Amino acid sequence: MVKNIIFDFGNVFIEWDPRRIFRQIVADGELDSFMQSVWSEDWNDTLDRGVSLADNEKNLHAKYPQHSRYIAFFHEHWYDSLGEVNRDSVALLADLQRAGYATYGLSNWSAETFPVVRKRHPFFDMLNGIVISGEEKVGKPDPRFYQILLDRYRLDPPACAFIDDRQDNIDTAQRLGIRTVLFTTAAQVRRELSAMGVAL
Repeated sequence: MVKNIIFDFGNVFIEWDPRRIFRQIVADGELDSFMQSVWSEDWNDTLDRGVSLADNEKNLHAKYPQHSRYIAFFHEHWYDSLGEVNRDSVALLADLQRAGYATYGLSNWSAETFPVVRKRHPFFDMLNGIVISGEEKVGKPDPRFYQILLDRYRLDPPACAFIDDRQDNIDTAQRLGIRTVLFTTAAQVRRELSAMGVAL
């Protein structure tokens, strides 16, 4: 029986898209090409793994000196990557808590930037516990990251349901014996949780 619901954050509770940063300085007609040829996911992934903003920028300038202008802009405007809060997901979180389920967060996020975001969005404080990759120096889809959450809050994997928008993250959770929902909309998550026996 599911007793604990574990949420990803980016694109579940808050839209995250680095294109929102670069469309400020790259022409619309060139943005797709820019994201394919210039932007690299490791610009952000290293932050998610615990590298500081200052060290990350220094390392990226050394690795991609031809893109120094864009790297600096990325670090200066990181908050612009965030879009609207998904109010339906927040409502789902509130409903789960009212129904007596424990709720947790498991998110790949910088240890420096997440506190800024958390302060601006009080719904994060509704969660019973949060584990952030930048603080732990390991992130999804590494199974060690999931195990930190399970151990810290003494959660039994079969009693947990994990919600994430990425299939590779879902796959790891399934291998650990956690039930899963691949997020597309909050309404779809409600349906799938209900099918698991979660009473909302």
